[in-house]
Amino acid sequence: MLTRSLLVVLILAIAGIMLWSQWLGTEAARRYPPKGSFVPVAGGRLHYRESTPAGEVRGTVVLVHGASSNHADLLATLGPELGHYRVIAIDRPGSGWSDRLEGDAMADPGRQAHALMQGLDAIVPERFVLVAHSLGGAAATRIALDRPERLRGLVLLGAVTHPWPGGIAWYHHVTGWPVVGPLFTRLVGVPAASLLLRAGAESVFAPRPVTPGYLATGEIVLLLRPATFRANSQDIAATFDFVSAQVPRYRDLKVPVVAITGDSDAIVSPTIHSAAIAKQAPQGRFVLLPGVGHMPHHAAPEIVVEAIDQIVGPRSGLALN
Repeated sequence: MLTRSLLVVLILAIAGIMLWSQWLGTEAARRYPPKGSFVPVAGGRLHYRESTPAGEVRGTVVLVHGASSNHADLLATLGPELGHYRVIAIDRPGSGWSDRLEGDAMADPGRQAHALMQGLDAIVPERFVLVAHSLGGAAATRIALDRPERLRGLVLLGAVTHPWPGGIAWYHHVTGWPVVGPLFTRLVGVPAASLLLRAGAESVFAPRPVTPGYLATGEIVLLLRPATFRANSQDIAATFDFVSAQVPRYRDLKVPVVAITGDSDAIVSPTIHSAAIAKQAPQGRFVLLPGVGHMPHHAAPEIVVEAIDQIVGPRSGLALN
């Protein structure tokens, strides 16, 4: 009798946690609905937001976000600083309001790069400066390698570009497993993430304080939708092998590459990633920011804008294509 009662309690607890996870995702979507436009690509559509200056347009900048994030993070901090550019901030497949497109296979950064360029070829016919943060660096470097004719240059912000010691945390692999993964996501992943959002923000901003209002302006709670959380873990799990295979190609990069990172970044090693790709890229440049962690675009947006300006070149009074 006691065993049966415990079983009933366990079943009810599991059901309650799963319902809570679903509610967290539904509430996040209600609070932060899509604010931009959608572009159709193979298998679905990608969400992006665009801003265009009223005056001189110096060129176009495309922003690609990292893990556990979406377009709003980069747009919120860099958008106001890039008032002289056309700015496109796009959600990677499965993040923000972009469809996952090919399902689990879309975790591969190469597939994401291809999908992003499908969308960008439709909405950005001109050459552009590509800016990528953290995990977004894997797909961004693939774009630079495969489609150099479309870029004016590449700016990497604490970006993942190389394999690193320790590999991937076990739970990211579990989240991606068939059957078990969706259950783990709802029973463990989403509930834990909901309790750790603030602590997670503090870790990526350290040693500096979190930008006031970051969780809201970055629409970070969209990560709590179970499908988005699982896609994010799959992306992280797929990146290690991808960059391991891609490293030998960096010497063939044909566009200017500026790797900007903080010397206190404890999330993505400045030496393993940013310094290494700046050295390998024929037109590479390394910018190390003292006292800055994993969010250089928040700590020093003016440095990011300066790097973009240098790639684009002197003002001409005309739009640059």
